[in-house]
Amino acid sequence: MVRIYLSATYSDLKTSRDAVYHILRMLRHDVISMEDYVATDAYPLHQCLADVATCEVYVGLFGWRYGYTPDKDNPTRLSITELEYRKAGEAGLPRLVFLADPAAAWPDEFRDTYTGEGNAGQRIVGFRAELATEKLVSFFRTPDHLAGLVSVAVTRCLEDNQIGKPMATSRVKEIKFKALELRLKALLNDYQAATESLSYTISAVDRERINRQIQVLEKDLEQVECELAILG
Repeated sequence: MVRIYLSATYSDLKTSRDAVYHILRMLRHDVISMEDYVATDAYPLHQCLADVATCEVYVGLFGWRYGYTPDKDNPTRLSITELEYRKAGEAGLPRLVFLADPAAAWPDEFRDTYTGEGNAGQRIVGFRAELATEKLVSFFRTPDHLAGLVSVAVTRCLEDNQIGKPMATSRVKEIKFKALELRLKALLNDYQAATESLSYTISAVDRERINRQIQVLEKDLEQVECELAILG
């Protein structure tokens, strides 16, 4: 079991946060996130950054909102989520980053480009571009898809960095199998939705886009099925 800091904006990513929190707790990790905070005299920013420094792994989820920017003790005028990301880097934590897929449906009320927040979306667009350049990121389409990606990434991270107490081979295999099953379920749902959309799409541009999406999904399905077959 290791201590993991889960960072994300709240209202737009609540369902995704819940899915990730649940899968990491199933894997018996100690997860620190804003849902766990109770009323204290501590300034929220100080508390968040202090907690980041006590963790062993950082998991960041990013949609299309830049998030709250504290006025106090924040001369760089960064959002709490960006400050948490940078604090994890300063502390030397492995940083696992997951971005909402640009092709996935997303409510307008949770897009800064629509609401006008975050310099009308410029801040989150710039931050996402930096993340995608600096890190090997993963893109998620649904909460279940994200949970599968996070569980696999965390497990591999712990193995690669030898963090925490080594787990028995059978336990590692069980965790990987559960994570792959979750991802397979999400991929099948996406594949079904894409094929159904193709059946009533008239625009040639949309048909081409959906066909490309189906091709990517087919490759992902083949890879996951292959990994499940290897695990037996």
